[in-house]
Amino acid sequence: MVGANVSADPSAGASGTVWQMNAALRRRGHQVVEIWADSIGRRISHGNLHYLLELPAAYRREVRKACRSNSYDVIELNQPHACLAAADHKRSQRSGIFVNRSHGHETRSEEELQRWRSELGVPRNRGLRGVASSLIQSLLDRQWRDIARTADGFIVSCTQDADYLRARYDVDANRIGCITQGVPAPFLDSPIVPMTSERLQRFLYIGQLAFFKAPQVLADSVNRILTSNPSATMTWVCGTIHHAAAMEMLGDHVRPRVQMIPWMDQTSLHVILDSHGVFLFPSYFEGFGKAPLEAMSRGLCVIATAVGGMRDYIQNEHSGFLVSPGDSAQIADIASRLMQDPILANRVAMAARETAERHTWDRCAADAENFYLSLLERKRAEHGRA
Repeated sequence: MVGANVSADPSAGASGTVWQMNAALRRRGHQVVEIWADSIGRRISHGNLHYLLELPAAYRREVRKACRSNSYDVIELNQPHACLAAADHKRSQRSGIFVNRSHGHETRSEEELQRWRSELGVPRNRGLRGVASSLIQSLLDRQWRDIARTADGFIVSCTQDADYLRARYDVDANRIGCITQGVPAPFLDSPIVPMTSERLQRFLYIGQLAFFKAPQVLADSVNRILTSNPSATMTWVCGTIHHAAAMEMLGDHVRPRVQMIPWMDQTSLHVILDSHGVFLFPSYFEGFGKAPLEAMSRGLCVIATAVGGMRDYIQNEHSGFLVSPGDSAQIADIASRLMQDPILANRVAMAARETAERHTWDRCAADAENFYLSLLERKRAEHGRA
């Protein structure tokens, strides 16, 4: 059983990760029962309050309902808000294992981003909002502490999250599976488009307009790149509602060479990737960073910050380029270097594709299966000793 408080959408972020993993597990012969947001339901409209106050009980309710008629080897729920369901599973002494999955550790995210807010002078919430924010973080930390004690295992997507779970919540390393996310098969089914000097003039970014994605750093990088090279162009993919705000961050002189495109399905994304040469991804924080890996699967040269999964799957100067968070000058310098050296770019593009080929969803499912089996064996051994 797999539960996630999102809608089933193979092209989305966290939702797409869950959908693709479930499909890959089925290809390996497993039966997968799904719990999505439409069955969980909600009455509280406020996002954080829904997650903290309503979702834990809703997760527990749905798992109890499913377990009345079936037994499961694995119950895997996303987010620490599964804390009540994990405690209920342990208290009920069900035979299967309870696994919690995080697509980006929430408390680690807040700590990292607060550091950046302080460094950049972003004002903190004051008054009632400040009190509410502190209370939300306290409740979130409590949920993580609760589930760290009761879940049989945890799946995260990057070594930073795995290290954080061990250090902050004292989770045994054997209970943590660091399992990467994958690349959709259609991106790997056809050869990559040859890298050309013209393609290297076309830059691409795909991501939401949110603080953790560092859109100001992206905009500054684009301003620098397009100013230094009058032939370069930029494509920015994000929600239509944010197109105007994204354009406002760019200089007047470069805006005519920037194209804003809304979210799209994977078939359309495939075409967009094949028409560009360099992918920019300057996030302050990532739990994994699936978009750069998808770009690498189509042979783009990725310039990304050394955070999240990128620092795990990108070998700097070989399959891509890693930069320090917030360093738009370094991003622009690498971009200029690539435009001037097609031989280097082609070598990186080929290595990027080879890296992506090792990250299929089928391989991710096999890794998850092995992790589940290790947890089941561990639980049987513990019960035997008891």
